[in-house]
Amino acid sequence: MQLIIQDIRYAFRQLGKSPGFAVVAILSLALGIGANTAIFTLINGLMLKSLPVRDPQRLVSFGKATDGGVIDGITPGPLDIFTYDFYQQLQRDHGPLQDICAFGSFPVTVSVRDGASGGAAKQATSHLVSGNFFSVLGAEPMLGRPIVATDADAPGRDPVAVISYRYWQQELAADAAVLGKSITINGTSFNVIGVMPANFYGVELNEESPDMWLPITMQQEAMLQPSLLNPHGLFWLHLMGRSKDGVSVKEAQAWVTGQVQQFMVAREGAGVSESRRKEIQGVYVELLPGGHGLSHLRDQYSQPLFILMSVVVLVLLIACVNLANFLLSKAASREREFSTRIALGASRFLVVRQLLIEALLLSSLGGLLGLVLAFWGTRVLIHFVVAGAKHTALDAKPDLHVLLFAAGVSLLTGVLFGIAPAFRVLGINIAPSLNATSRTTSGSGGHAGHFLPRILVTGQVILSLVLLVGAGLFLRTLQNLEKQDFGFDRQNVLLANLNAKFAGYKSEQLNSLHERILTRLDGLPGVRSAALSGAPPISQGNWISPISIQGNTPAPNQDLSTLINRVSPRYFETVGIPVRQGRPISEQDTPTSTKSVVVNQAMADYFFPHGDALGHQFTIGDPSVPGPWQIVGVVQETKYNSARERPQRMIYLPLAQLTKDDAFAYWLQVRATGDPASIAGEVRAAIAEIDPNLPLLDVKTIGEQVDLFMDNERLISELASFFSLLALALACIGLYGVMTYSVVRRTNEIGIRLALGAQSGGVLWMVLKESLWLLGIGIAVGIPITLALTRVIQSQLFGLNSSDPITIVAAVLAIGLVTILAAYFPARRAARVDPMVALRYE
Repeated sequence: MQLIIQDIRYAFRQLGKSPGFAVVAILSLALGIGANTAIFTLINGLMLKSLPVRDPQRLVSFGKATDGGVIDGITPGPLDIFTYDFYQQLQRDHGPLQDICAFGSFPVTVSVRDGASGGAAKQATSHLVSGNFFSVLGAEPMLGRPIVATDADAPGRDPVAVISYRYWQQELAADAAVLGKSITINGTSFNVIGVMPANFYGVELNEESPDMWLPITMQQEAMLQPSLLNPHGLFWLHLMGRSKDGVSVKEAQAWVTGQVQQFMVAREGAGVSESRRKEIQGVYVELLPGGHGLSHLRDQYSQPLFILMSVVVLVLLIACVNLANFLLSKAASREREFSTRIALGASRFLVVRQLLIEALLLSSLGGLLGLVLAFWGTRVLIHFVVAGAKHTALDAKPDLHVLLFAAGVSLLTGVLFGIAPAFRVLGINIAPSLNATSRTTSGSGGHAGHFLPRILVTGQVILSLVLLVGAGLFLRTLQNLEKQDFGFDRQNVLLANLNAKFAGYKSEQLNSLHERILTRLDGLPGVRSAALSGAPPISQGNWISPISIQGNTPAPNQDLSTLINRVSPRYFETVGIPVRQGRPISEQDTPTSTKSVVVNQAMADYFFPHGDALGHQFTIGDPSVPGPWQIVGVVQETKYNSARERPQRMIYLPLAQLTKDDAFAYWLQVRATGDPASIAGEVRAAIAEIDPNLPLLDVKTIGEQVDLFMDNERLISELASFFSLLALALACIGLYGVMTYSVVRRTNEIGIRLALGAQSGGVLWMVLKESLWLLGIGIAVGIPITLALTRVIQSQLFGLNSSDPITIVAAVLAIGLVTILAAYFPARRAARVDPMVALRYE
C-alpha cells in the first residue's frame, strides 16, 4: 500500500510538470464521462428504477396501459384498458392473482381551494384510484392513512384525498396538522387523510407526477362529467395486480384473458352474433412486469436515449484514443527515465504500474468533474423530456447505481488510454535508451511505437465519421419534420387552455358564454379571428369513437374508429385548415338545425372512395352524441397526434349542437395580424372582463405547441450534433498532437533534407501526405462501417434514407477540412526548420 501511495504522489508531480496537458486531459475526460453519466442517470430514472413499494417485482400490469379511453367496439388484439364493472368482477374473484387494483388511464386536472384560507383556486393534477390501490402496491403514507376499500365502495361515498409530499410542502406549507384538513376540489369538500413519501409518484412516471390521489368513486366530482362507473360504461381504467407465489405468468395471463372474453360476450348481450364471438376470441390481455411502473415517456424516449448513449460512448472512446496518443508521446520522451529505473533494479511491472496509476489518476479526476457536469446535464435532459411540466418525478441527483456507473466508466477509461503507453514500456530496449547520444524522441519502441499512434488517429477518423453522419441524419430529420406541411397554418395563432367547469358553468350556459368570448376577442385590435374547440389542432388528447355510415355494411374486422373534435364557427379559418369541398362549421349550425359535421379528406377517402362524401349521414358509437350527422364539408387532413403520423381520419362536430359534457370547449384559438405572443396579455384581460373566475390555464403560440411534439427529435439532433462536433475537435487535437510528435521526432532528418537542397514546399508536402494517407484510410474503412451502423437508426429518420449521400459527403468534407487544418501547422513548422539547428538537434 505504501508503494502505491508513493506512486500516486509521483503521478501528481508528473501532472504538475505538464499542467496544460493535465487540464486538457481532465476536461476531455470530464465531458466524455459526464455525458455518459448524465444519459445513464436519465436511463436509470426512466427505465431501470423500481417503484418505491413493497416487492415491486411481484407487480404485473394488464397490458402496456397506453390507451386513454375507448367507447366500445373492441377489436381482436391486445387489450390494456377496461371498464369499471369489469374491475368489479375481478375484485369478486382474483383467480390466480393475490389482488388487483384499478386507476384512471389519464390524469385529471382539478381546481383546488384551501378550505381554511378560502384563497384563490389553484390547479392540481389528481389521479383516480380504487380503494385497494395502495394496499396492492404496498405503499404506505408518510403521514396518516391511505385510501382503503371502504372509501371507494360506492359512488360519492367518501370525499377523501391522499396528497403528494411535494404538494404538502409547496402548496400546504408542510402543515403538521394537515390530516383532517378540508380542501375544496371542484366545489366539493375533501378531507386530507394522508401524505405520501417524497419518492412516491404512483404507478405512472410521466411528464408530471400527481399532486393527489382521489377515490375512483369520486369520479363525477373530480372530472365534473357524467358517471363512468355505470355498467356498460367507457373503457377508461388501467389495472395492476400482485402475483401469488407458485403461479406462473402464463397461467395468470390465460385466466385474465378468459375473464375478459366472457365479460365482453356478456356485455354484447343475448343477440351477439357468431362473427362477433369470433372477434372477441381474438381479444387477449398480456401480463407484463409492473415493478418499474408505467410510462409513455419510456416508450417515447427509450430508443433516442440508447442512441445518445451510443454517441457519447463513441465520444469517450475518441477521448481515450486521444489521451493514449498523448501518453505515448510522453512515454517516448521519458524512455531514458524508464530505462534508468529498470537498469537500477526496478521491474518492468512496477514501471507499468506507475504509468497505469498516472492514467487512472487522470480518469478519476475527470470522473469527479464529470459527475458535476452530469448533474447539470441531467437537468437539461429532464427539461427536454418533460418540457412544460411544472414538476416531475424524474430526478437529476445521482443514486448508488449512477455513482457505481461513473466509477466504473472512470476506471475503464483509465485502463483504455493507459494500456498503450504501458505496452510501450514493456518493449523498451534499455541499452540504446541509456546511450547519451541517443535521441530521446526516437525511442526503442520499434515500428509498433511509430505505427500505433497512426492506427489510433485512423480510428478517430472512423469514429468521427460515424458520429458526423449520424448527427447529420438527425439534423436533416428535424428539418424535414419542421418543414413538412402540417395541414394547418403554424404562423400567427395563439392557443389558450380554459375550463368553464372550474368557473361553475353548466352545459346549458355554454352557447351564450362561447358567443361572448368570441365576440369580445374578435373586437380586439390585432386579432383577425377567434375560435373554440375541444382540442387544439395538434394534441395527444383527441376523442375517438367508432362510427356507422348509413347504408354501408362494414367489412369483417374493418376499423371504423375516427378521431373527433368539436369546434366553433370560423375554426378552420382561424387555424388555417383549407376547405376542400362543401362548407365549414358556421353560425347556421344551431341547436335546432340539422346536425352537421365536417370530415377530413382521409375520412372521406376511407369511407367514400368515389368522392361523394357530401350529404351522407352516419352515427357515432358514443351515445352522448346521438345522430344522425350529415356531412356538409370536407377539409384537408392535418397532423393530429404527432409530427410523424400518417393521415388519420377526423370529424369535426359543431359545438352549438352538442349537449352536456361534450358542449365544453377547452381550447381557444386566436389568429393575430402579427406576433401572436404580443396579444396574450390582451386576450387574458378580455377573458377576465367576461368572467374573472374563468382562468386561462396555458397560453402558447401554435408554433410552441408543435415544438412539443418534436422534443425527442430535437433532443437527439441537438445533442448528437454537439457531441459529434466535440468528437471532431478531439480528433483534430489528436491528429495535431501526432503530427507534432512526428515532426519533432524527424527534426534531424528534415534538417538533413533541407541541408541537401530540399525545398520547403517539398517538406510541407511530405508531412501533409502522411496526414492525408491517414485520412484516406480512415474514410475508406469508415464509410462501410458508417453505412452499416446508421441502418440501425433508420426508424428514427424522416424523409431520408440512412445512406443519404448528401449527409455522407458533407461529413467527409468536414473531416477532410479539419484533418488538413490539423496537419498544416505542424507541416509548416517542419518546412521552416533551420538546417543548422536541426543538425545539432537531440
